[in-house]
Amino acid sequence: MAGDPTLSRRREAIRRSGIRWAAFLAILVVVLRYVPLTSRLFIFPLIEDFAYDVAYDYFAPVGSPRDIILVTIDDISLQPNHQGRWPWSRRTHAELLRRLREARVVVFDVIFSEPERYEPPRDEAAGRRPGPDEAFAQAIREAGNVVLAAHHAVKMEYRGDRAEVDWGYARAPEQARLPIIQAENLMPPTSPLAEAAAAIGYVDIAPDGDGVYRRVEPLRRGTDGRVYPHIATAAAQLAAGASGDQVVAGATRGEIQVADVSCPLDAEGRMFIDYCGPTGTVDRVAAWQVLEGHVLPSRFKDKIVLVGASAPGLYDIRPSPYRSTGREFLGVETNANIVNSLLHTGARAPATRSLGWACFAVLLGLAVGWTAWSSGERLGPLLAGLIVVGVALPSFFFAFEFLRSVIAYSAVLLASAIPLLVAIPERLGRDKRLVRQQFSAYVSPDVLRQLTDEPDLVARGVRRHVTLLFADVRGSTSLSENIEPEVWVAQLNEYLSQMSNAIFEHDGYLDKFMGDGIMALWNAFGNQPDHADLAMKASLEMLRRLAALNRYWDRRGDRTPFRIGIAIHSGEAIIGNVGSDQRMQYTAIGDSVNTAARIEGMTKVHGLQFLASETAAALISPEVAELVEIGETEVRGRRQSVRIFALAGETAEGERVAAEASIGDDEKG
Repeated sequence: MAGDPTLSRRREAIRRSGIRWAAFLAILVVVLRYVPLTSRLFIFPLIEDFAYDVAYDYFAPVGSPRDIILVTIDDISLQPNHQGRWPWSRRTHAELLRRLREARVVVFDVIFSEPERYEPPRDEAAGRRPGPDEAFAQAIREAGNVVLAAHHAVKMEYRGDRAEVDWGYARAPEQARLPIIQAENLMPPTSPLAEAAAAIGYVDIAPDGDGVYRRVEPLRRGTDGRVYPHIATAAAQLAAGASGDQVVAGATRGEIQVADVSCPLDAEGRMFIDYCGPTGTVDRVAAWQVLEGHVLPSRFKDKIVLVGASAPGLYDIRPSPYRSTGREFLGVETNANIVNSLLHTGARAPATRSLGWACFAVLLGLAVGWTAWSSGERLGPLLAGLIVVGVALPSFFFAFEFLRSVIAYSAVLLASAIPLLVAIPERLGRDKRLVRQQFSAYVSPDVLRQLTDEPDLVARGVRRHVTLLFADVRGSTSLSENIEPEVWVAQLNEYLSQMSNAIFEHDGYLDKFMGDGIMALWNAFGNQPDHADLAMKASLEMLRRLAALNRYWDRRGDRTPFRIGIAIHSGEAIIGNVGSDQRMQYTAIGDSVNTAARIEGMTKVHGLQFLASETAAALISPEVAELVEIGETEVRGRRQSVRIFALAGETAEGERVAAEASIGDDEKG
């Protein structure tokens, strides 16, 4: 089909349309991903969160932080032969803190928002003993490096018990990208503890839509104008010796920086948690081991110690990106990873709003679309697929690993994949559709199916040995003059429909109608070795159907029986699309076509309904039809005469009809 001008023009129009659609789809995907109103459509976070988790499973390095350790309140610590059931007395926490005296920072990931109930001893002679809150506060004050937890409470009864203590940082500039929180909803520890603590931070953290914790809000702007830190931010600031002003100043620049590493913030004031590994990566010891002296204080020298629960029923599980380990993760582990991100590793830059990556996604989509539609029918989609697999697919992981960025991966992937997915069925089925559009009205369903399976059968300027059929209505001129136009047209349509069906029934190509004339051919696509037999069978079927039509028309007063002439001839012809720039016709041209038309004209001379040339008769099997030679005839435009054959049994009747026929009655024939 490569040389066919009509199909070439159609292919070019389809190619241009395909490229335009590819550009439109690529731009549409990127716009939908970057517009805030639609950026959280289900498909976008689904792709990006999945890629993020895969990156952590296979690309992110795993290593325990060198100066962070967990002290976990596990189920053994809660057994009666150790520290007993939860909640523990604040005296126990005070004792635990004293055993962590060599730590650089101690973070209690435990809520102490209510005072511990305490009954003073009745024996006044024994002297006053400090209450548990006072004892714990004293231990906190002596340590001077303790970070306590606040939490977000929305119930009114909780807010009524809120300790009045100032904590957090000074007012942040308005340009700082920080989420807003109701300051009165933040519940700090009970007053004695809060006043003794070196820092306080909230422990609340919101998961992504799928319940996985990938981001954290390291700072929040309170409605009272102050800036409140997350407990990990407060711990990192204390460990690094940074000031609150330094932390707030970084937020103004769109980052959190408490040490030598930067943690960029996104538009919502969140930073990505740079996990150091799946659960168990951060070094840990059990609280009962510390309290009972099984672990020496030197184990915690210059370490950042986070105390939190790990016993079932005490802790909230915060699923991590690590799919391979079932996402299981302790809340205190999450906070330890945030501290590690702020102090050591930094956080990956949120590039999900990056204009550069948006342009990259659009350009990649255009490249995929252009490649898919501009190269070969199979080569184009293959090359476009290689672009998607080789560039779009690994783009997230390249940015994740080498640029330490998290990009709008769904925009990049979908902007390139969707044009490809649209192009593949269109490209691979294009020639089939073009063949179907051009030939569905001219061939039988079986032939059409073969042409769509093998579009290369349709070619330009191919010289083939074919069998041609011409048929015409005898005396149609006088008939049309004596019948009402609408009746004539209706009868002619009935006739042409039956003749067409006879041709299709025997897999012929209906080339054209010429008024009441018909031209058909066999082996037009080089796939019918028995083309002469098929043409003969179609001729006999046409005569049979005409006889049935005449019987039907005899019973109607507005119809006139027809008499037709059919001729077939076999020979070489040039097959291809012929016509003008505006209209093309797949047809046969050459001497054999003219010969077939002239033989059809001889049918009225001999008074016969069917004639076949010598070349056609030689190819027709005796089982199909018995033919007899009736002589030679001169054919206008040919130097050599042509031997013609008729159906056996029709010749005697033909001689009688010929004697009575008026030659030239139908100039059109």
